[in-house]
Amino acid sequence: MKTGIGPIDDLLPPDGLPPGYLVLLEGPLGVGKTFFAYCFAVSAAKAKAPAAVFAVDALPEDVAETLRRRGVDPGSVAIVDGFYAPTDRLNKMKGWGKAKLDVLDTKAVLDKLAELADEVRGGVVVIDSLNEIILRTSNVFELFRGLKIFAKYTGSLVVGVVHTDVEDVKNTLALAEHLADVIIQAEMDPDLEQMGLFIRRIRVARAKGLQVPHDWIHVDIVDGRVVEVDVKSLLRDLNRKVAELGVRIGV
Repeated sequence: MKTGIGPIDDLLPPDGLPPGYLVLLEGPLGVGKTFFAYCFAVSAAKAKAPAAVFAVDALPEDVAETLRRRGVDPGSVAIVDGFYAPTDRLNKMKGWGKAKLDVLDTKAVLDKLAELADEVRGGVVVIDSLNEIILRTSNVFELFRGLKIFAKYTGSLVVGVVHTDVEDVKNTLALAEHLADVIIQAEMDPDLEQMGLFIRRIRVARAKGLQVPHDWIHVDIVDGRVVEVDVKSLLRDLNRKVAELGVRIGV
């Protein structure tokens, strides 16, 4: 199954990731993890495969609009409202009439997945993000085992987004991330960031049963697509442009 992330798909076998895999998308805030995660759902929807998005960090209406902007009919994707409302009155204000989580915890998420099993079988489920669920659970192993079982026995890809700049989440994740079949990490290149260049990089840190390079790939998001950036050429061009100022940027 294709991830929809061009530079990552170029590394994978022609058919993409095997069905039944649990995928973690890890990295700090602001590096495009949500965009990368939605690539999976968009790719599935455009291939006429089932897709679902658990909207934990965004209102479901905003998820629907994001899918629409990326060329996908939101009606073709099962959007689960996981944007937990802290009071009943606020919950009624939302008015979201489709699938929703009444409680944001491991049991509620896994039960909702089981409820949607036939609807998303052989497709993609995106959970954006796992942070609140991880922080609310007393046993992260139960969460990851449940996600892995669901992925395996429905032949689906389950893609969980994790914001690793939250220290408690990062520490908890370290206990159970070995249960993931694929780990994709994203961040801003720290060396380039010191130069004032904010360029994303992404890599496959783990891919069970697949021969995949683990090197970082510099990327940008252009016209709704993830494209590779040739950093060496970029730095050479910058060097030429600032040479007259007597400034040199290291390559």
